[in-house]
Amino acid sequence: MPVSDCHQPVPAVPDIVAVVLAAGQGSRFDASGTRYKPVQPLADGTPMVYAVCHRLLQHIDAVTVVCGPQQKAVRDALGELPVNLIHCADAETGMSASLRFGIRHSPARLGWIIALADMPCINASTVQTVTEHLRQGGRIVRPHYANRPGHPVAFASEFRNELLQVTGDEGARAVVTRHPDALTLIPVNDPGCLLDIDTHEQLLQLGKAGDPLTPA
Repeated sequence: MPVSDCHQPVPAVPDIVAVVLAAGQGSRFDASGTRYKPVQPLADGTPMVYAVCHRLLQHIDAVTVVCGPQQKAVRDALGELPVNLIHCADAETGMSASLRFGIRHSPARLGWIIALADMPCINASTVQTVTEHLRQGGRIVRPHYANRPGHPVAFASEFRNELLQVTGDEGARAVVTRHPDALTLIPVNDPGCLLDIDTHEQLLQLGKAGDPLTPA
């Protein structure tokens, strides 16, 4: 008779999960689709998505990466990082599809940190600050630099149902708009929290010695 697994320990639900959205087509980066943006190398050769996840893992134990059809390329780029890679079949319908999929497959006790795979320049200290505010009872937590809101953005677990209902290509923006009273903006000295890599030219600029980070 097969051995029953009914006494196997049930994995604990983590307090916080970082959900990295890496399923975008990146048409502005490469309209031909031959260069998949999240796996493109930075100046030191590190794939963009690897840099994002490595930084998150310094302060968050559980990281889920949501990818589209380029699952193998993303897995190869992540190397041995201890992340959960999941494939969103309808990712091409917009960012919200990836966000809903990531939240649905990433249970968390306190909430989620939503990060983007094309923002590799965020300081680890910014991740730490946002995470600590979520742990301390923050409901929606967002860093801001030079009076501009940035990323990553934290959502407490109370917003799970709303996050599972987002639509279109705006991600969780509608949830933030509906709950201005829940938003905590944290000032950070980190221009990288505003800098997303939209074009190949921007990626090349990051590699130029002495070039400052200039968020679009």
